[in-house]
Amino acid sequence: MRSIVAVTNEIDDVVSAVRELREQVEEQGPLGAGSVGFVFCDAEMPHDGFIREMKEKFPFDIVGSTGIATFDTKNGTQMMSAALLVLTGDDVSFGASLTGELSRDNLESELRSAYERASSSLGGVPEKMMFLIPPFAAAAPLDAYVSILNRCSGGLPIFGGLPSSSIPDMDIVMFADGGAFMDRAAIVLMGGDVRPLFSVQNILSTFSQAKHEVTDASENVVRGVDNMTFIDYLRKSGLSVDELIAQKDLAVYVSTPLIVNLNVDDADDGVPVVRTIQRLDPSDGSGVLFGSISKHSKVSLASMKRNDIQESAKALVDDIKRKIAEVSGDGYRYSTLFCVSCGGRYMVMADDKNLEGDILLGNLPEGLELAGFYAYGEVCPTVISGGKALNRVHNESIVICAL
Repeated sequence: MRSIVAVTNEIDDVVSAVRELREQVEEQGPLGAGSVGFVFCDAEMPHDGFIREMKEKFPFDIVGSTGIATFDTKNGTQMMSAALLVLTGDDVSFGASLTGELSRDNLESELRSAYERASSSLGGVPEKMMFLIPPFAAAAPLDAYVSILNRCSGGLPIFGGLPSSSIPDMDIVMFADGGAFMDRAAIVLMGGDVRPLFSVQNILSTFSQAKHEVTDASENVVRGVDNMTFIDYLRKSGLSVDELIAQKDLAVYVSTPLIVNLNVDDADDGVPVVRTIQRLDPSDGSGVLFGSISKHSKVSLASMKRNDIQESAKALVDDIKRKIAEVSGDGYRYSTLFCVSCGGRYMVMADDKNLEGDILLGNLPEGLELAGFYAYGEVCPTVISGGKALNRVHNESIVICAL
């Protein structure tokens, strides 16, 4: 399998944008027997017209979403763009599927049905991994999507991210089957001669090292820590909670995330996950997070600084290069790095928005293409053992998949 990365900065004229993307793909052709595309674009691009034009002009399935910014091999990181990653080869197969409109009542049945359709389209080729593009306006926390698909697939590695937007008031949508949606999810199964590798990095500075027990929580809502309200816990830890609530701005929360050691009943693998506070509710002292948390988990407060972002991006590249080298010893070749980074990291970088992209490009192994986007939640396995993956939802992390 090989990859093709195309990028355009034309976000007003969708016909011209798609023509630029198609010309770049054709220049880097030909395509193999199996192909699929992943496209990520700025929220200001006319979504419906763009994805319809993509469906008309490309002979393979395309999924994707809006994003705060994109990654690509030529530019590293940039806004006001659309980046297309095409995976293609004669030794791989892809199965893409879109759910119907999602609700809490039909989430499991719709995801299971989408998985079964995608699996059937592989024609018996063994499944190797799954890509997930969920809706931002979720019927349930992102963890629920991952948990359901993990059960459906029997522990297949799952990689993806939650759509995001560079403009708070713009629609945050996902793309699939020629449409832009706020209430559906898409999955892509990959089978054949594929050996996916993964890395997760969330290096953070210390705000408060002390670990405290979650005493009241459900899904992505935390109500109590150490038998006090979540807001009182934050106050006791030294945060200026009243100022945070008054600003009502996501950017003020991303610099002080939670480090969470999950409850052992959550199949804890010993790897802490990060949770970003989405909003606080002073009426009951609770907080809504971008990822799930359960009772009896242990939490502590961290801080996200520019140096943390730099160090974790370097650690990510070093880790995935090491893993590629270990597998490539028998002649197997990798062509693609698919990167998803947290939108919170992008906010913290302030005037140095190209920091992560520059690090990735500056250390990109020879012959590999780079593509990806900034998300509001990252999906990546932390452990793969016995052929089964422990798939996790991450916040304020950078994750990567080598293909």
